[in-house]
Amino acid sequence: MPTEPARDPSLSLVRSRLITSLNVRPRSLGLVVAPAGSGKTTLLAQYATSVAGPVGWLRTVPSDADPALVLRRMDAALPDGDGGLLVIDDLHLIEGSPGETVLLDRALALTRAGVRVLVGTRRAPSPILARHEFSDCVIVDAEQLRFRTWEVERLLRDVYREPLPADDVAALARRLGGWAAGLQLYYLSTHGQPLPDRRRAVASLAMRSALSRDYLTRTVLAELAPPLRRFLVRTCVFEVLTAERCDRLLGADAGQAALEELERRQAFTVSHDGGRSFAYHEVLRAHLTTALVEDLGEVEARAWHARAGRLLADEGAALEAARCFARAQLWHEVHRLLDAAGSAVAVRGLDPWSDLLPAWFIAEDPWLVLADAQHRINEGQLAAAVPLLRRAEEMFGGGPGAARCRALRADVTAWLPEGPHWRGHWSGWLRTATRRHPMVVVGEAERLTGAEDGLVRAGALLLAGHAAEALRVLDRAGPGHSGLVGLAGQLLRAAVALIGGDQQASAAVAAVGLAADHAGLPWLARLARAVPALAGAEADLKEADAVVEECDRLGDRWGALLAAGCAALARSLRGGPDVAAAGQLLDRAREVDSGVLAAWAQSLLALAAVRTRLPDAEVEVRRAEGTARGAGVPGARVLALAAGVPAAPGRAVALSAVHSAAEQAGLPRAAVTAWLTPEPHPSPATPDTAPLTVRCFGRFRVCLHGEPLNWSPLRPRARAVARILAMHAGRAVHRDRLLDWLWPDTDPATATRTLHVALSSLRRFLDTHLPAGDRETLLHRDGDAYLLALPADGWCDVTEFRRALERASRRGSTRDPRALDDLRAAVDAYTGELLPEDGPAEWVVAERETVRRQAADAAARLAEAALREAADAGVAVRGAGSVEPAVAMAARCVEIDPCHDAGWRLLIAAHDQAGNAAAAEHARRRYADVLVSLGLDPSLIAGFPPSTSISVDRRIPLPRSRPRGSTQARTSTGPPA
Repeated sequence: MPTEPARDPSLSLVRSRLITSLNVRPRSLGLVVAPAGSGKTTLLAQYATSVAGPVGWLRTVPSDADPALVLRRMDAALPDGDGGLLVIDDLHLIEGSPGETVLLDRALALTRAGVRVLVGTRRAPSPILARHEFSDCVIVDAEQLRFRTWEVERLLRDVYREPLPADDVAALARRLGGWAAGLQLYYLSTHGQPLPDRRRAVASLAMRSALSRDYLTRTVLAELAPPLRRFLVRTCVFEVLTAERCDRLLGADAGQAALEELERRQAFTVSHDGGRSFAYHEVLRAHLTTALVEDLGEVEARAWHARAGRLLADEGAALEAARCFARAQLWHEVHRLLDAAGSAVAVRGLDPWSDLLPAWFIAEDPWLVLADAQHRINEGQLAAAVPLLRRAEEMFGGGPGAARCRALRADVTAWLPEGPHWRGHWSGWLRTATRRHPMVVVGEAERLTGAEDGLVRAGALLLAGHAAEALRVLDRAGPGHSGLVGLAGQLLRAAVALIGGDQQASAAVAAVGLAADHAGLPWLARLARAVPALAGAEADLKEADAVVEECDRLGDRWGALLAAGCAALARSLRGGPDVAAAGQLLDRAREVDSGVLAAWAQSLLALAAVRTRLPDAEVEVRRAEGTARGAGVPGARVLALAAGVPAAPGRAVALSAVHSAAEQAGLPRAAVTAWLTPEPHPSPATPDTAPLTVRCFGRFRVCLHGEPLNWSPLRPRARAVARILAMHAGRAVHRDRLLDWLWPDTDPATATRTLHVALSSLRRFLDTHLPAGDRETLLHRDGDAYLLALPADGWCDVTEFRRALERASRRGSTRDPRALDDLRAAVDAYTGELLPEDGPAEWVVAERETVRRQAADAAARLAEAALREAADAGVAVRGAGSVEPAVAMAARCVEIDPCHDAGWRLLIAAHDQAGNAAAAEHARRRYADVLVSLGLDPSLIAGFPPSTSISVDRRIPLPRSRPRGSTQARTSTGPPA
């Protein structure tokens, strides 16, 4: 059915993090609860746009309070087909009515039936708060809807096309509290104006225009009774509201009831501790502050702020009291309180003060200068923080304040280029790990205590490339606390999980970003936006690139480096990065004096050079390996080695070195495989098109352009070596195994000499018979091992057999047509026993049995899939031609392995399903003969029901002592029925 038109999501910034939050439990009821103007409807429209299936939209109206009416409208709005999404907006319009209860009950039933239901409302419905059936709802509240600074910057730049400088963006986000409607009103009031005017609008908070006042009056204040509105205006002087504070200020005793009513009405009033304390939205506070002046006059309004400041000072809330006195312009009181409690000022930086205090006042107070420095540190602007710390230290002159400045300056300076090596703080240990030899720091950091030890060691391990051990360290350290150390540890853990392919880790990264933003750590919040790029999604890679640009504008050099590193590492696993991006990453690492990250960047540059086939790619590879060795970064060295692996001659030796180094470094094997240059395969070789073919199934033969090679010039032992290497084509066979197999009773020295003679004669034979251009491509030595490496256009039946099975295994279910194609290729490649001319030779018996079982299992899986396909298609029981593939594959299975229990059962079932009773009975008799030959009771198959579930790898269990002559049952006496 046509959906009701929703707000066009293209007119606002797409809130990917919120859409991800709503997708955490897609089969649960989703609830978007926030005051007016928070962006609820826009988010609902954006989520609906992101859904692939059908979408229905219901916007409630007051008449929907009637249960019968709302159910009819709800049924009409349901999405077509199964599943889909139903969006219900403006539920608050029928709050507390029977229609609301009926609607929510129906919504819950729909989610159980597979329909996703998403509800938008200004107030959380009481049934959801009171009933356990709704306990698993996914809720997005006003705090989550709040636009973060980076989202404001992107909204202005990409959507409104009227960007602002970074400081103005931060001020706008702070003064509006991330309120979506406030941002829209700012845009409407400044649209088309030149940049200086738009900046002045931010500085003077000009968005408190008639548009802003009208919006708040219409959507918030108009719904309130006069006493409640007066309560709002008079209590706006408090940042944190409690019933006791409000009652003392107003001389009344109804504070708790008023605050709870305001929260219930979602009048821009929230409580995060169950109703013990409350807060007004920053935009509402700003509006109410203006209203307070209009009600009382300028002088009385300042006196009212001073009254609140004295109440707060008596309570011990010194900093909040100081801000009240600042609004009252009682500067001596502000100085007094800052002197008494100034050490707490620097915790969150200058943000809480920048809109209240004049510049001259900030410049005069050492605690505020220190807060300004902390603000720069929180933004990642380390170089800008150092002179402020030095100035604050001079202003303090001595004492704890000066000591704090010195210590913080030492911590910050260590992260600057060519800064001193400083370990007076845990961050200094981590900084040391970024310079050289991070594994040394891993060992030395054990002397640290608490969560800092785990964070430093995990960070150093990741810098070295040992992702698995870093994750173990973080798991042992536990979740940590909510401060910087805890959040950084959570981000590292999520980053490792993303590298390992855990897509659910994106939600953990988003949670860290929100927590970092709330904690006043914008540098960490920005990094949390870049980390999801490690998963490789194009949207996340673009976001990481945007973070790099943002960090460059703000002067956050470390943030830009780490964000660019996440993107480059992710692209390296998917065919990138390009040379320019790797070169820029190397420049960034050198600029901050990080030898370890420079080693990684140098190796990424080498990989990019190889992949783009630059003339000096080999030089870059050697330089990268040398850099990684010198900096003590085993992971970067593995990357350099992987980049340098040749695509043809010598590849096996290089691969062995790479995988050995990767295992020691602790790098994930998947990452190493992604870095390796793939072997060239111009076109898939087939037995008919390949110039060189090697066959080991049925009998051994090697053909060059269709002509078999004559092996008679070689001695028997040399021919045996050739067959062993051919049987393991592409795989190295260790010298000791060759000696044990071929010369088990000969002393080691003599056996080794004989082996060398056999290998030498084999090499000469192959070189003689191969075209000159293909020499050096067959017989290779890999350390103490040897292998037969076919050229790219060669073909070997054993190799094709193994590769086909590996592909089928990776694809998993036989419902994938590609998996069935791979299984058919494996069965087609198996044309008989492996090297039957070698009889019971020790070196072939076990492998012969393995591939025979694998081939039989593949045929059984094909037969099972064919039977399932016929059943799914509703084929008639008798005379069904589409069952013939199942009959053929089941017959092939028991031809390969007469003791394959599942093969016989599938053959019988296929004949039964085809309606061929005679053939089914003949198969049962042959199955019984096999059981008798093995000493088993043939009645096991009597009355075997066709519908019985069959395990395709099941074989007939052999008795403890087999009867004489039972070995004949291992081979077929004729083609199966």
